[in-house]
Amino acid sequence: MNYIKNKPYFVFLGLIVVLLLYGFYKGNETIVLNIHATYFVISWKHLMILVSFFYGILALGYFGILKLNFVLINWMTVSHVLISLIGLSIVFILPKFFREIVPGDILSVINDTNFNQRIESGILILICALLGSQLLFFANVIFALIKGRV
Repeated sequence: MNYIKNKPYFVFLGLIVVLLLYGFYKGNETIVLNIHATYFVISWKHLMILVSFFYGILALGYFGILKLNFVLINWMTVSHVLISLIGLSIVFILPKFFREIVPGDILSVINDTNFNQRIESGILILICALLGSQLLFFANVIFALIKGRV
């Protein structure tokens, strides 16, 4: 925990490397996101570049604030980094649990569909938590700027 408080940018930089390696490993395989009646199709490579870009901005923000000797609130920093790291990991793990819906018994089709919808709801909730945790970052930076330097 002490490492996360003192150098949170290293956690994000390490995560960026992992995300980019995974994105280029998957290459042009696509991921299809169905949100209500709209389908979003994006390649893994482009999605990982996009996520890495945002995490790079966060790493740069933490690096700049800490190198300029501003004091961050520890619990906000640790919460933001852990939610960003663990939440993103779970978002990528949950789709592995989707059930393949095969025609057959109508009860099993309904159960599999309901299960998949719950997984999708869990992913959506985690994405909202990830986006909400970014507010911790901005609040932490604003408080650091208001409090001033050490």
